[in-house]
Amino acid sequence: MQQIPDLPRPLLDDETITGRAIDLEQANLLRHGGDLWRAIGSRDELWGGIPSGPFATEADFYHWLGGRLGRDDQRAFAIIDKTGDRRVAVGLFFLLQLKPDMGTTELGLVYGPTLMRTVAGTEAAYRLIQYVMGTSGYRRLEWRCGPDNLASVRAASRYGFTYEGTLRQTYWLKGHNWDTRIYSILDSEWPAVGARFEAWLAPENFDTEGRQVRALGEIS
Repeated sequence: MQQIPDLPRPLLDDETITGRAIDLEQANLLRHGGDLWRAIGSRDELWGGIPSGPFATEADFYHWLGGRLGRDDQRAFAIIDKTGDRRVAVGLFFLLQLKPDMGTTELGLVYGPTLMRTVAGTEAAYRLIQYVMGTSGYRRLEWRCGPDNLASVRAASRYGFTYEGTLRQTYWLKGHNWDTRIYSILDSEWPAVGARFEAWLAPENFDTEGRQVRALGEIS
């Protein structure tokens, strides 16, 4: 007999999610817009596998970002690097198709170059997923990407999402058909997936020069 879920779940409205190398802050156009333009909006190469972008001007990026803030069915979090002399927004997370009544949402992201293949980038993903699945008790978190977006495909697998299948011709964008690969983490899976993240992020998993002892994919 299936356990009846405790619904609805929270609205995911926390202003700040605190980490070690990074914090996540609810995105604000005035506070984060300039940093995000420099980190991701001005870099055309980051948007090839993403339906939005690239952006011809900073104003175009502000218009796009502003249109996605304050929506009931979305949340946007700026990824704040706090390792230097000042707090800098270096990437962006979205929680899409937010359905507190069903306890489900979808994770989207755009990492700036300073987050790619870094401990901070992995920690940022962990902090947000923990907030959704652990702290807020959501039942399902989705990850969607195109089959040709190999970086996103690899990240979904590395972060512990389960591949469910591919929807064909879901969009016509940027002059071609887009298929959509769907991945998910369920509430029953999160304790084990979260424990893998925590074991990888533990200080003892890094040597004195900051190199990992075990890769995330090697931790069971």
